[in-house]
Amino acid sequence: MASQLLFFSFIGLVILGATAYKSKQLIHNHEKIVPSNDDFIGCPTNNDFYYNGTINSPFYPYNYPPKDKCYYYISAEPGKVLKFTFSHFDLETCCDFVTIYDGPTVTSKKLVQIGGPGSNVTSPGTYYTTTRNAVMTFESNPTIQKSGFSMQYESVNTVSPCNRDIFLIVNGLSNVGSQANFEKEIKFIANQLTPTWNVGLDKVRVMLNLQTDIDYAIVWSADDVPTNANVTQEVLHMLEYVPDVTADNNTDLECLFRYAFDGLDDSKEFDERYGIEKVVIVFVAANANDDQDYNESFEFAHKIRTEQDAKVIVIGMGSGLDQTRLSKLAYASGYAFFSTSYDNLSSLIPKINNAICSGLNSQCGP
Repeated sequence: MASQLLFFSFIGLVILGATAYKSKQLIHNHEKIVPSNDDFIGCPTNNDFYYNGTINSPFYPYNYPPKDKCYYYISAEPGKVLKFTFSHFDLETCCDFVTIYDGPTVTSKKLVQIGGPGSNVTSPGTYYTTTRNAVMTFESNPTIQKSGFSMQYESVNTVSPCNRDIFLIVNGLSNVGSQANFEKEIKFIANQLTPTWNVGLDKVRVMLNLQTDIDYAIVWSADDVPTNANVTQEVLHMLEYVPDVTADNNTDLECLFRYAFDGLDDSKEFDERYGIEKVVIVFVAANANDDQDYNESFEFAHKIRTEQDAKVIVIGMGSGLDQTRLSKLAYASGYAFFSTSYDNLSSLIPKINNAICSGLNSQCGP
């Protein structure tokens, strides 16, 4: 059984003993090396490359210069990763080489080194990053120059439905209405929704939050559920944590969005991948208790987007929901979905997966 974290929460504060959440500050340094024409012959002075295109070695298709080193900073389209292929590759493989780093700097994880000292890869294949960004370098030694390389890069999704970090806020509150409804919610997530995703720490990363009270939740980090089998197993185990959902009667709407924000704000639990979009899916079973409850929910939904740069998808379950009002808690128009029957939740899967992979549309949300 994966380890679980139990924690009690007040607005903006999570207590573990006497420890409060601290504001998370993520600083992604894009430390570029910009070559000058004098130092790196034939290297591009504007060495940022975006989305789709071709990168050639200096003076390609003619021979590249000796003692050269070029840096190329490549970004995929938002929400995608990079694919690299080579249509031409002709280097002195003992001593001249291309290196691709899976991330925004040369200190990122090395994806591949083709040729050169210490590498047993002498001819290129097809390569995929796990993040949105990559750095490629090319180095040549003083002797023997050849025609070099021509490399194509493109923005792609390598998994189904797309490369994302997803935080599921599972509703274990009494407003679900009955244990039968709760079981249908759980089985929908475990057996129908998440099996359509390629779960993996470098694919679709999943984090789970089971909300059982205004100030009580059980959280699984991405490391706790690194595969589809792990996600299914742990979600089904939620039935053991909540044997009678109607007993969890301290409920409101705000706690679902507050715990979503707190989970994203905790770098230990949601240490997101650089350049990979974050999605929060909140399962809602009832309207807000009152205007105060709704306004607090709206505030946290807004902060999830503006402070955590994550999309909120609202899944409404059951009858009697104010769909217009609840939809305003979602990322934008087209990111809230409703099923009046718990038996028909599976009909929402194509819409949910499309929203997970969609960009911002013309109407902004909270």
